Amino acid sequence: MHPKTHPNPSIIAKDAIRGIRFAMKRGAKMIVQNGSRQLPEQFETASSDFFQGAKKLTGTVDNIAKRVLGLEFDEEKFQVPSFATGHHQSEPQEQLSLDASNLYFALSLAAKHLGVEDLLVSEALCARLIAEGVSIELPPSELSKEALCVDLFKRLVATGVLGDPPGVESRHNSEHLEDVVTISFATALWLYVQRGTFGDTELEILQICSDVAAQMSGEIVKNRASDKELLSLFKYALDTV
Repeated sequence: MHPKTHPNPSIIAKDAIRGIRFAMKRGAKMIVQNGSRQLPEQFETASSDFFQGAKKLTGTVDNIAKRVLGLEFDEEKFQVPSFATGHHQSEPQEQLSLDASNLYFALSLAAKHLGVEDLLVSEALCARLIAEGVSIELPPSELSKEALCVDLFKRLVATGVLGDPPGVESRHNSEHLEDVVTISFATALWLYVQRGTFGDTELEILQICSDVAAQMSGEIVKNRASDKELLSLFKYALDTV
């Protein structure tokens, strides 16, 4: 079992940098879209060039931060977190960090595949959620796959792993309820779906799970508080994928 500890400083640091990157990219986008309209007409061309330059600079800083801090996604290392498989390969703290990273990328990639750009995923909250016992109180073999999916789905939604970007009012998440539950459903489904013999990569499986979740999003939102209905929805999705 993972020790019930807070995320290590490196994970918290990555979360902080991601928040800054998100704010920079979002801010530059808003400036480019809205900035020139706030200036007199004769300054339109100059201001447009300036704001486009600001956007380019933000992208450069963003790329440097990703490389230096190791924030880039590596498909070859992307795998199902060990708490879903029971196969622990490292020391507890190292495994916690690895699992948190994989869960973070799964949520982020599902969001990207579904076209959701305004939700920030917290790797620190992923680590805390895992450390506090996501699906590890019992071995996976002792619970049904759909029950494991429901447990993780509910924890993802409740803990706010998919949350408000910096400077956004708290009502932001309620406005993105369908996005939050759909991404959470897709990610939980990906963790516990049966792997086939077709050689699909984990990224491809995640994309399939995201497509299935998108088709079911209305029912997921409607029945998100009912364990019975969620079990039925996950059973259907597991059979479908």
